[in-house]
Amino acid sequence: MEIEPVPEPAEKLLVAHREGEPGAFRELVERYRRPVFGYLVRCGVAEADRDDLFQDVFVKVHLSAHRYDAARPLHPWLFTVVANTVRTYFKKKRARSLFLVEADADPALTVADDAPDGEAIAVAKETSSWLRKAIHALPMPQREVLILAKIERLPLQDIASSLSLPLATVKTHVRRARLRLIDAYERRNEARHD
Repeated sequence: MEIEPVPEPAEKLLVAHREGEPGAFRELVERYRRPVFGYLVRCGVAEADRDDLFQDVFVKVHLSAHRYDAARPLHPWLFTVVANTVRTYFKKKRARSLFLVEADADPALTVADDAPDGEAIAVAKETSSWLRKAIHALPMPQREVLILAKIERLPLQDIASSLSLPLATVKTHVRRARLRLIDAYERRNEARHD
């Protein structure tokens, strides 16, 4: 039985890259491909723009590698770059319609459910689609904080640092986002029962 080697911590990969080690940056990009693309999707970046934005993020990571403090975790630092890149993207677009992503238009957003009950599948897909739209309808500050806290599972202090916000503001954004979603969900259920 062959024992697989333990992968290098991501922090070491970025340090190795800036010290000129071949392949370190490629491995770092591969390791962060899913979380970064997931963030782009959840923030409502148009499908046609995601690849370019993904590349832009990692060009910025490459160019900023010399400023990274290896004593700190890489995940919050990298997501600072990601969040700022997404903010710049939306500022340039200035189009509110980009905040909505249609679930039917993006197969990556559909929820796979192997349950044999067709009605349960339909309800789960409808709820998932509704939740995606409800998250995309949140104001951008609340949306990005909610995604980082609940989907990327970053600690609130790291989110505050990544987004250059006071911790109290991050907590407020998370609370307001949750309250908006709860309110929207209750209104949705009331409308469905009427």
